[in-house]
Amino acid sequence: MQNKKIKKFGMEGTIADDSAIPRMRIQYEKTLLTGMRDSGYIPVLDLDPLFYISYNQEKNLFNFEIYLHGIFVGKKKATEYDGYAGQRLIPRSIP
Repeated sequence: MQNKKIKKFGMEGTIADDSAIPRMRIQYEKTLLTGMRDSGYIPVLDLDPLFYISYNQEKNLFNFEIYLHGIFVGKKKATEYDGYAGQRLIPRSIP
């Protein structure tokens, strides 16, 4: 599993209410993770998700960008592993 190419998955958008930012960040991370797994990718656990936010004063909105990093393992394996860390696959612990 060495020398796997890391792919960046991201999305951007706006959030109207600053009190919703923490909740929306979690929701967008889950959405990106689902899309990654559906494409056969698992997250690189050694790289934290990136979340950028800025305030647009003219529109009274918060603009955000969020990114997760993943490696390709195939659609079947993407459901069997939590992620990739320390140069190895981390098995899912689903009871």
